[in-house]
Amino acid sequence: MTTFARLSLPSCALLGAAFLGLAAPAQAQPDNGAGARLRLPDMPAITETSAWSWLETRRDNVSRNVSGIGRGLDDWLSGGGVGEHSNQSYLRVKVNQQVSEKGDYHSTARLSGRIDLPQATERWKLVFESEQTETDSLRDERLSNIRPSEFSGGFSYELPERDGLRFSHDVGVKGRIPLDPFYRFRTRYGLELNDIWYFGADHKLWYYHAEGWGQDGRIYFSRELNDTMFLRFDTDLDYKDRYNQFEFAQTVSVHQSLGERETLTYEAGVLGLSQPNPRIENYYVQTVYRKAVYEDWLVMELVPQLIMARDESWDPEPRFQFNFEIYFFDF
Repeated sequence: MTTFARLSLPSCALLGAAFLGLAAPAQAQPDNGAGARLRLPDMPAITETSAWSWLETRRDNVSRNVSGIGRGLDDWLSGGGVGEHSNQSYLRVKVNQQVSEKGDYHSTARLSGRIDLPQATERWKLVFESEQTETDSLRDERLSNIRPSEFSGGFSYELPERDGLRFSHDVGVKGRIPLDPFYRFRTRYGLELNDIWYFGADHKLWYYHAEGWGQDGRIYFSRELNDTMFLRFDTDLDYKDRYNQFEFAQTVSVHQSLGERETLTYEAGVLGLSQPNPRIENYYVQTVYRKAVYEDWLVMELVPQLIMARDESWDPEPRFQFNFEIYFFDF
């Protein structure tokens, strides 16, 4: 579900301030003589309300049902005893709000999850997933959480890791009419180059009946800067046969841990295309602040961005994203 509206940047700033009130202590504004005080609720105050108690109870019930479904299906397929093994099934609801300097406002809600079936086969791990992003552009993956709300699902068979190398095969369908079956083969590799640098590679070869075939490739290098920060360089090269086009990206990012379940990422990057001729399409910088505002199932993300696009004559465009995630799990 996507909606469009027009908002001013000051209005968006007020919205952002209100959301920040979920994670920060309430602050009363000084009385300027008008007799009005603005007080934003903090998380402890919210959790003491009857509405929150009702919401948390419903969330816990859904979480137990999600894990119960995964555990029961796994036991039935494997022939094992009921409830003898832990299960990491989960459901996620993600709400994304995005606003730009032009006043464009986008809102989307997405449902994703996984049914974990670790016993169903002896050799491979069998997993049901509800979200695939291969057909998204690199630009959308890096700069936007606004994607078509199409449901997709499949089974992933993953071999155990050997010498840092992992393989998986995924099959499923994309939820459109007519249904669009897909196949994906994924390879992941990781290696400690020395005491400082780590090397990683991730490659996917995929085929959708309606979209055709393509490949997504990424290599990265990372190293620790101190106990709470690490540096990472990513190089991406994707190909979609339908458009006979390569997409490429080069990014550098610094990830910082601010505390338990709280992180801050600084990122800058370049995005480009191979057609009609190899060229840069976007430069961008962004900061991603992510925090679990309540336990480990209620998560907030704040993403201020500055984007310079070729089709906008390289004029800097400020954007702001607010993401809100609710996880349902019982493990």
